[in-house]
Amino acid sequence: MELANEYLKHSNGIQYQVITSLLSEFEKDVSQMKGTMMDIGCGPGNNTKNLILPKVSKDAVMVGLDISEKMVKCARTLNADEKERLSFEQLDIETNDFPVEYNERFDHGFSFFCLHWIADLRRAFGNIYKLLKPGGTLISQHILLFNGYNGYLTLSESENIREKITGYKSQLDRKELFAAVNPFVPRMPEDVKNNFMDNLMEETLKEETVMFRKSDDSSNEEKIFDLYKLIMLHIKKPGSEI
Repeated sequence: MELANEYLKHSNGIQYQVITSLLSEFEKDVSQMKGTMMDIGCGPGNNTKNLILPKVSKDAVMVGLDISEKMVKCARTLNADEKERLSFEQLDIETNDFPVEYNERFDHGFSFFCLHWIADLRRAFGNIYKLLKPGGTLISQHILLFNGYNGYLTLSESENIREKITGYKSQLDRKELFAAVNPFVPRMPEDVKNNFMDNLMEETLKEETVMFRKSDDSSNEEKIFDLYKLIMLHIKKPGSEI
């Protein structure tokens, strides 16, 4: 993810609810976590600071990890007031060249709305294993099924992917969020990116699981709701208790 401002604008909906729910489900375990924590795929750090950090032990420190240099810079700027307990570093969790200085650095870890973007999960979890100290735990959640995925599959087989499609003004927020969370969109040329996002919105809105509701205001725009299926992990590295 490279679109930090767009991500911040739209990441407080389903993400806030899901992360809050999971942290509440494991409230006792989380509240007792001490030492050095990591948040893999922290993005601009808003959830790291506002949702995770207040839930762990008061003497714990948190390090946000993200592959995106822009996200790390944004996180450092936005969370400069928490320098004693919160810092951010750039790290590719899927790297083949694992930095030795990260070996067994963290007592516990979190990762939300990140790992579904990983191509090689075996390597990523191998690196997570290296990051954790013996006895360390990881609480993680990622998307198992989302109606937006089928849109990508359809476009991958389409011969008309470059064809211009009219955007949906009342669906602008949804379009911006899809662009903000997709790490590949910022790498596209502008004309390709615009056509791709318009086509993607058209395809995803065909899904039966997309729900519409009239807005309460006078704009006549429709609110859109997407159905997600999520998988949650709570894993522990063998070894001594932390």
